[in-house]
Order: sequence, then C-alpha cells, then structure tokens
Amino acid sequence: MWTSRFLRIAVSVGLCAAAAAGCGQGGAGRSAGSGTGPAAASPYAAMPGPSPAWFRAAGGPGGAVRSVEADRLVEPARPAAEPGRPGALAGPPVAGPGAVQGRAGAEPAPEPGSGAAAPRTAYLTFDDGPSGLTPQVLSILRRENIRATFFVTGSGVEQHRELIQQMAAEGHVLGNHTYSHDYRLYRSEAAFMEDVHKLDRALQELTGSATELLRFPGGSNTRLGRAKGSPWMLPRLVKRVREEGYQYFDWNVSSTDAAQAVQPKEEIVGAVLYAAANKNNAIVLMHDARGKITTVEALPEVIRGLRELGFRFEVLHKDSRAVHFLE
Repeated sequence: MWTSRFLRIAVSVGLCAAAAAGCGQGGAGRSAGSGTGPAAASPYAAMPGPSPAWFRAAGGPGGAVRSVEADRLVEPARPAAEPGRPGALAGPPVAGPGAVQGRAGAEPAPEPGSGAAAPRTAYLTFDDGPSGLTPQVLSILRRENIRATFFVTGSGVEQHRELIQQMAAEGHVLGNHTYSHDYRLYRSEAAFMEDVHKLDRALQELTGSATELLRFPGGSNTRLGRAKGSPWMLPRLVKRVREEGYQYFDWNVSSTDAAQAVQPKEEIVGAVLYAAANKNNAIVLMHDARGKITTVEALPEVIRGLRELGFRFEVLHKDSRAVHFLE
C-alpha cells in the first residue's frame, strides 16, 4: 500500500516539475527596454513565455501566457489609506499582469451554426523607439509586406528624425508613448499632458500630422507609475486623454522581450504564439528600443507563426478594437 501511495506522489511531483520546467520558469532581471535603471528582482521576471518546442508539444491553444513588461515588473506595496479615509485603499483596484479589462476583455464568438472561423487580426506594436535597431525592423516588415504601429518617445524622435519620416512614408502608424517616458509624470495630470503634447508637436513638425493613438508608459495600470507617481492619477489620466480625443491602447499578447535586458529569441517567439493562439484580435507588445536585438531576430518567426495560426496583419487606428487594462 505504501509503495503504491509513494509511486502516486512521485508521479504527481514529477508531472508538476515537468510542467514548471516546460513553462520556462527561470530567473530574469529588470529590463532596460522600457526605461533605465539597475537590474532588480521581480515576481514576474521569473515567468518568461514558453519556448516554441513547448508550444508545439502543448498542442497550440490554451491559457494565455502571463504578459510581462519591464514597466510592470516591480510590485510596490499598496499605499496606506488616504488621509481622511480610514480603511480605504489608496487607489483603485489594479488589474494583474496580462489581465484585460474593458471593451476587449472577451473575444467575439462566431455565429452559432455558421461553420465559419472568426477572422483573426494581429496588430504588431513596437514601443520605446525608434533606435538604431528600427531600420532592421522596417526591413523585415517591408519584406513581409506588413505595416505596424510604433509608439514612439521623444528621445527616439529627436535622434532619428529621418526614421520617423520614413516610417510614416512607408505606411506605418505612429503613436504617442509620451516625450520623456518618465514615470514621475504620473504625479501630475498637467505635467503628463504637456509631455504628450510636446511629442505631438514634434510628430506634427516631422510628418505633417499629430497622432490620436497613445500608449501609457507601462500600460494604463502600471505599478511603477503608481509607485513613482500618485495611485489616483491613472484613472484621471485615462479620462483626460479620452476627453482630448486620444484612444489609448494596452496589449493582450506580450512578447516578454522586456522581461530582461536580452530575452532569448525562442522565448519571445514562444510567448507570442502561445498567447495569441486563443485570440481573434491580438495586440502584440514588442520593443524596438536600443539593445533589443533578439526582438529583431525573433520577428520573422513571429510573423510566420502568426500567419500559420490564421492571422492577418493590420495597423491600429482610433476606431480599432482596443485593449484596456484600466477603464
């Protein structure tokens, strides 16, 4: 009896260990892809996406990989209750990493009995650029006849003015990722919006038009923004940017390329394909910032894999179906 019980326990433990190993749960430090700073440990840094081999062995569709972005790796403690509000949480609830709230929280199902698969659309988005790596990204996209959406920052715009003009001329869409990408902007509504407007003016000067698309640094529920700014500021900013005519976009597929400074190419490919497998609309987060060479190396395989899953590629527009972490 004890032998049988021991064997059952051993098999159970072995299966759990195999599952953990298959998911690629290894250590990872803080990324330089969405900001700067020394490496820091994180509860989410140890959770990169599965490798392509694991994805194939798992049979494709399944639970989405936990989205990871460097901006959201730091988990600060929730602030104490606001003065004058005993027992109240300091700030609204925060969606967990990879959680989706709002209009894109659920995928529309095909009409019953139609027998037709729902159309699948992938939106490739690149944050924190342009950089010296962006020409390689543009070359791959040109070869694959794909247009993408680039959420650019002020430093990239100022250092790569001709690239910005090239991106616009080739049909890619430019979005606003704030001028400074500084999380201290989350302390002040006025300072945040002035930073957004400053980047809009730069884009207007270079391309002849501003943009109506915006991505918050770290996403609309960024924990680092709450830690360095005000826990009450993000809901106010979400309301303010809408009032000023912007549509903001989070993501529902993370490449995990910001989980560490240099994420292995295989992890990037596997994370995207696994997370996209059960979606009809995939907004894919990647980075074309300085140092993200493995993102460039992974891009052709990501495109090929998404096509094999039945996706077509589009750019984001103001009326595109948005993913919102925070409404």
